[in-house]
Amino acid sequence: MTIYLNDDRDYSEVIEDWVRHFVWTMDEDVLDGDGRPGDESGDAPRGVKIIFDGYGYNEDTNEDDDTNHLSFAVFVHQNSLTEDFPEHEQTPWALIHRPKEEVCIYAWYDCNEDEVSIIPFEDNNSTELDHDFVTKLIFEIRERDKNAE
Repeated sequence: MTIYLNDDRDYSEVIEDWVRHFVWTMDEDVLDGDGRPGDESGDAPRGVKIIFDGYGYNEDTNEDDDTNHLSFAVFVHQNSLTEDFPEHEQTPWALIHRPKEEVCIYAWYDCNEDEVSIIPFEDNNSTELDHDFVTKLIFEIRERDKNAE
């Protein structure tokens, strides 16, 4: 578990739950080692986009082919609480991130241990949005989804 507080709440537990649910519902190709970065076949909360970002680095092969460690990018848009996630513009090799409108939170999933590690968005300059706003938004999305059950 990642512990990081940008106020008195730790949002990483929420992101961990989202990533774990995404992994459990995504296409088997990724878990079988045949995944392609950009795969978004798993279930994510309404308004949130999660994509498979690649495999971990394997020191034995010097390749990004460690299929026991999966990387994900979790995008939360400023309007994610009330709207569907707006599609990204894309280049042939990547999507175009919008730091003025969204945050990208990177996560690692360890298949053997069923553990999720969160890289705090505060550490990677992935957004120009107010950090308190982003943290509050993550918790509001969780509450919205709890109340919808």
